[in-house]
Amino acid sequence: MSAPPTEPEATPATRSGYTGNEIQPDEFVGTLLLVDSAAASEADLNDGDSAFGDGLSSSSSSLSSDVTDFREFNNRRYHAFQENQYWLPNDDEEISRLELQHIVWRLCLNGRLHIAPVPADVHRVIDLGTGTGKWAIEFADMHPSAEVIGTDLSPIQPNSLPSNCSFIVDNVEEEWVYSEPFDYIHSRMLCLGIHDWKKYFQQCWDNLKPGGWMEVQETKFPLMSADGKGPSESAFLQWSQYIKEAAANDGIDADPTQRFRGMLEDIGFIDIREQPLQWPIGGWPKGEREKIIGRIMIDNLRQFYKPSAMALYTKRLGWTVEQVEEFLPSVLKDLEDRTQHYYVQMHIVAARKPDIESS
Repeated sequence: MSAPPTEPEATPATRSGYTGNEIQPDEFVGTLLLVDSAAASEADLNDGDSAFGDGLSSSSSSLSSDVTDFREFNNRRYHAFQENQYWLPNDDEEISRLELQHIVWRLCLNGRLHIAPVPADVHRVIDLGTGTGKWAIEFADMHPSAEVIGTDLSPIQPNSLPSNCSFIVDNVEEEWVYSEPFDYIHSRMLCLGIHDWKKYFQQCWDNLKPGGWMEVQETKFPLMSADGKGPSESAFLQWSQYIKEAAANDGIDADPTQRFRGMLEDIGFIDIREQPLQWPIGGWPKGEREKIIGRIMIDNLRQFYKPSAMALYTKRLGWTVEQVEEFLPSVLKDLEDRTQHYYVQMHIVAARKPDIESS
């Protein structure tokens, strides 16, 4: 096993694990983006070259043929297991995109994996919709005493794992049946795959130990312009608006985070913590780390805009493949226009299940 990643140097409390103190806002990157007026003319600004044993539910599966028999569409590979539940590819290009996305999260959180005050000696943890498994693997390395489980519809995680980390194929929208409750439940960027967030949070509650924490790290559609432009003024913003409309046609709210606090309070969660963030797209903002994030996001969206449109527009908006192909060049042109100041709205919410004495 490789040398475990380490949390960033900070206070002794951070090095030894969180002690209940919430991360201060100035420790995050992307809480306030400011335009660097010189960025668009910098000759060396290269926006496109970032160098960077449970009881299972009925949908869980060993790696049988319905899980591993992937399908091809528009020269991309997709998972076959419950294929209508997730519409992005699971090929090498998508794995690379998800790895870039993980780097952005670490940069925004100043090297951390979460904002919930999870103790260093946490015992049982699950990462829902784990994707490549990067978050789960790094968390397992940082917390060798913890049992860490990752779940996803696609078995694209690596085979070389820490001894305390495992993965299962599962659908988070179905009933969860685990042998024991968890101390910490984590998920990230599931907003285009969850139809019923209230049910999701209820299942988190039902599967948390008293005193345990849950955390969601989410994105919001449509994307935004720091210049105040709307979808009618930008093909790129229009692309993201169409993503939101396509999701709505499938019963999914692509901007759900404003409702999270009320849902969590209704269920009984306490100590709710929220942190909005902004991810720049391109090297336009002030701040070196913000520029790095922006350059990575250009790479991320170059890999995301076409398969997302091809899948959602054709399946949920009634477009033909030819119509999508005709529309996308204008999206890419806007995405790569250095005079534009686009960004993605992110939102993190963490909440605690009360101790037995408080329930």
